[in-house]
Amino acid sequence: MHQRMSAMHSGKALTNAVFRFVLVLVLPAILLLIMVKGLEVTNHINLPVVDVATQVIQQDGKPTYREVSLPHNYTLGSGFSYGQYSLVLPKAGGDTTAILLPPFRDTLAMRTGGELIWQTAPVAYSRERMMPRFRYQPVYHEFPNRLFDGENLAVSIDIGSSGGLRLPQIYAGTPEEVKPVYQRLYWSQIGVHKVMLWLTPVITLFYLMLWWFRRQNSEYLYFALGTVCWAMTNMTFTISNLPISQHIYWMLSVSFQPLLTLFMVLFLHRWYGIQARKLEYVFWCVSLLLVVASFALYEWDPQYIWWRFNESFLRGFVALSAVYIGYILLWQAYLRHSLSALILAISGLVGVYAGVLDSLDGMQLLDMYFPLSIHANLLIFLTLCGLLMYRYVSALNKSEELQKTLEDKVVEAVKRFEQEQSIAHESEKQRALLTERQNLLSDMHDGLGSQLVELITLLRVKSVGREDLQLKAQQCLNDLRLILDSRNPLFETQFTVLLGQWRSRIEPVLEASGIDLVWSLDICDEEMHLSAQQKLDLLRVFQELITNTIKHAKDATRVMFCCQMESNSLHIQITDDGKCSEEQDDSDHGYGLASIQSRVKRLGGQCHFQRGTSGASTEMIIPTGKEAGNRT
Repeated sequence: MHQRMSAMHSGKALTNAVFRFVLVLVLPAILLLIMVKGLEVTNHINLPVVDVATQVIQQDGKPTYREVSLPHNYTLGSGFSYGQYSLVLPKAGGDTTAILLPPFRDTLAMRTGGELIWQTAPVAYSRERMMPRFRYQPVYHEFPNRLFDGENLAVSIDIGSSGGLRLPQIYAGTPEEVKPVYQRLYWSQIGVHKVMLWLTPVITLFYLMLWWFRRQNSEYLYFALGTVCWAMTNMTFTISNLPISQHIYWMLSVSFQPLLTLFMVLFLHRWYGIQARKLEYVFWCVSLLLVVASFALYEWDPQYIWWRFNESFLRGFVALSAVYIGYILLWQAYLRHSLSALILAISGLVGVYAGVLDSLDGMQLLDMYFPLSIHANLLIFLTLCGLLMYRYVSALNKSEELQKTLEDKVVEAVKRFEQEQSIAHESEKQRALLTERQNLLSDMHDGLGSQLVELITLLRVKSVGREDLQLKAQQCLNDLRLILDSRNPLFETQFTVLLGQWRSRIEPVLEASGIDLVWSLDICDEEMHLSAQQKLDLLRVFQELITNTIKHAKDATRVMFCCQMESNSLHIQITDDGKCSEEQDDSDHGYGLASIQSRVKRLGGQCHFQRGTSGASTEMIIPTGKEAGNRT
């Protein structure tokens, strides 16, 4: 079953490939036939026509006359042809008679009675004086009726051309009748080409800018350069005069043909991603060599050697390049299943077919009065321009879609991040709350709990006085208040307020013991970076020192509390004027000094005790910088 399905799939793919191959080969021929029928507009001209003329042939210095039908083709087979004809133009009504010549590729001059009355361009009478052909443009001219002899005007026509020449039919009538036909012919033949030539600078600049901003896409650069070369090779078809000599005018348009094929090959390689660097190097070398040789030979012998070089080497290279371009288009249309490859192959083969027919016409093997290559080239460039624009717009749309997709993903990621942050914040909040509860329980256990145990122990001892019990109960209450105050958010950044709360509680106790409190405070809350636990430890140190003063300083009448901030540190001094007991002579014991030393050390500070018969003094230095708040 699997092998059968694989065979069916292979057969379908082969049928599709053959269909595309046949379509690419046949459709260009059909389009070219439609182009030929569209260009044959002379079959629809309803004007009086001169279709008979007398050809004058010089033989041994004697003229020979032969009646011919127009249009008439004539060649001398020497690379240059010159002919003389005589015919009669009919007179139209009114003051002026207008004539119309369909597109032809030769230079023509009309005379009457030996006097020149009109010419399309200076006529060459030999190869040495050959001028560029007035190529494939319809011609319109008006003659005043005073030139006519009755109802007719007998004229002689001189016509010259490189290669074979062609005298077309001549249509006559009033200007009102002839001019609309001429305008229709003009725009159907070369009008679009002239518009494209005028747009060439804009198109070139546009694609050069695209290449400048997207330098990885070098196909834009080669298309812009190819557009310039196409305009140069198209000059003799669309422009009849330039501010340069006619020879240079003709030579430039021919010499740019190898560069045109070079840039088209490079464009197709970049367009389809073909890696052929060595072949591109060969194209570069041969193209530049042909261009330089064309200019050099033109300066050396423009009449014979340069012309033969143009007809052989230069045209041969262009023909081989066209074959290679056709091969690329066919092969890519076969390999790729994209509509752009199919369209480009069809338009490219239209140009190849048109070039073959124009070559046969140049060798007098076909009878065509208009070129096909120039129209086919226009079709190719319009197709390329459209495909490049389509690719650019598609890239922009894809970029916008990717940007929108990226924005959606970013929004989704931000939402997910916010949700995760919210969860993490809630988890951190719960963890902080649990930590705070644990710290609170630990503080109550270590401080208040131990003091309550001590109070219960004292209650069991009958010899303990009431004042001692009351003092111990007051210490328990003050410790509880210290714990609660240190957790109050209002005092988190206001250590001075926290000290004020502690003072308001300790001062009545001192007064009840007959001790006055001297208070000195000079600190800045913004420079205090202590945590809640550190503030509690510091207040407990203060509380323990005041308690020791009340309990052990005999005959004390004054306690001085001084707190100042210097260099990110608190300098604290607590002194009293009481007398110490004689049995306490070690500075590290008694009055809970061991507990005080432990708390100060945990705060990263230093503590020094002094006592004597005239009083006791405690000095402490506590760091308050940002690093202090991170100390555990």
